[in-house]
This record gives sequence, structure tokens and C-alpha cells, in this order.
Amino acid sequence: MRENPTPANDYLLSATQLSALGLAYEPFITPKDAALLYNDSHQEMTTNIVLKSLTNEAKAIVLIAESGAGKTTFLRKILHITRADIESCACRIGAGQTFQQISAKIKQKWLLPDGAEAPAELSIENHVICYLQKHPKLLLLIDDADQLDLASLAQLLQLKHRIEQTHPHALGLLMTGDHKLKLQIITLEEANPSCSANYQINIRPLNREQTHRYVRFRLSNVASDANHPTEDLLDNAALDAVFKASRGNFTKIHAASIEALNQLQCRPLTQPPRKSTHLTAITIIGLVTTLVLLTYYLAVQLGIAY
Repeated sequence: MRENPTPANDYLLSATQLSALGLAYEPFITPKDAALLYNDSHQEMTTNIVLKSLTNEAKAIVLIAESGAGKTTFLRKILHITRADIESCACRIGAGQTFQQISAKIKQKWLLPDGAEAPAELSIENHVICYLQKHPKLLLLIDDADQLDLASLAQLLQLKHRIEQTHPHALGLLMTGDHKLKLQIITLEEANPSCSANYQINIRPLNREQTHRYVRFRLSNVASDANHPTEDLLDNAALDAVFKASRGNFTKIHAASIEALNQLQCRPLTQPPRKSTHLTAITIIGLVTTLVLLTYYLAVQLGIAY
């Protein structure tokens, strides 16, 4: 399955390099099609835990991972496989964004039907409750929630808590962030018990075997010729070096893999293969043997003639 890649990426190969390696396009640009995202048994288990918790738990789900560990990609995967009856609203938080901006995005995404009270006049809580009358299952995803200030984070958790009082399991809340988010929630829990209703899941970096499989998976998806697979462009030694440099962090895996591909592509230019002398020696021996036999044959024939 092919697709047009997105242009944004920190680690790029030139068109000449891609052609020399047999790659149709950049191997480490996140695919637009979520069906092409990498998955393995460990990630699938985490995904199933999140989906089950969103369905059965009144708690907010908090995914904790270091920068570059694939939190945003994980959210895309969740969006791709959620049930058709769940409506989602995704917000990626930048520095300085507040709960008011999240509320505006929610109102814009989950529009109320004609004839309802003007959205601007409703509190965000009442807006969501009104929307739930026709859409009984909602999922709010907040990426990089650690960028929120404490007041905005508290308002977000309290919104989930208040709606749960009247509509159990109706509003799922899934947030991602680094370890700063974990500390922020601990601070809020001490002041407000409603903020303690959360279930935290740590996303771990890939191990050595997962790193090998991941890089091969990404390379296999970008071969320019189906008859010439590219998943084995990097051998086990190169993939071990990628893991050692990245420790399983996706962003660092991408950088280390591109560096390895650069070295692989340059190797024929800087280290031209030595011509084998084995075949040449065999050829010479063969020619000498042929000449000896031919001379002997001629000598025999001449002897017979005279």
C-alpha cells in the first residue's frame, strides 16, 4: 500500500541517495495512513489496555513517555482503531495554550444542532452534556498535556470528573506527556481529590529486537521496486549500532538509521570493491594447460606423419 509522504522530517536522504538505495521516498516520515503504522505484540498489549480502560473506566488515561518515544504516533493509532460509535476530538498542546483554547476547539469540533442555545453562551461542561444527548460516546485526546499550566490541567480533569457524575463512561479523556505531567498531576491530587481519578501508563522505549523489527518494517514500506525488497538494507551489526545509539527512542532511531544508510550508500564510492584475483589465476592456469596439451597433440601428430 503506497501513499504520499508528508514533507516534515528532521532526517532526510537526498533524491540521489534514495535512488541509489532503491527507496521510493523517505523511510522515516510518519505515514499519513494510520494502517501503516508500526505495531508489535508489546505495543498491541498497551493499545488494548488503553482501549479497555477508555471503555470501562471512569478515570482519565495518562500516557507517560520521554520526548521522542512515539506518544503522538500512539494517539494516531488509537484514533484509527477506536469503535465507529466513538466521536473524538484531538488537541495538540503548544507552549502557553490554556483550557479556554481547548474548550473552543471542543465546541468547534462537537457542534450542537440548529436550535440549541448559542455555544458561546454555554459553559464547556453544559456544551458537552448537550452534545452527549445525540452522541453518547466521546473521546477527548490531549497530546503534550505537560505543556498546560496547572490551572488548565486541573480544569481539564475536573471537566471529565463532573461529566462522569451524570454520564458515566460517556467522555473518555486520554492525555500524553513526559514525566513533568506526572509531577503536575501529583501536585493537583494533593489539592483536589477529583484530579486523582486517572490511570497512568508508561510507554517504554523499544528493546533491541523491537528496534531491529521497526527499522526493517519502515524500510520494507518504501522500496521503489517490489522485486527488490529493501528491508535488509541494514544488516544486524548496523541495526545493533542503531539500537546502541538510540536506546529504542523513535526519534533517535530515525537519526541513527539515516546515518547508517548514508554510510551504506557512500561505501561503494569511498571503498571500491577489490577485483578478485582468484578467477584470473584459474583462467591463466587453464590457458597454460590447454597450450601444453595442444603442443603435445601436435608433437604426436608430427611424429606419426614422419
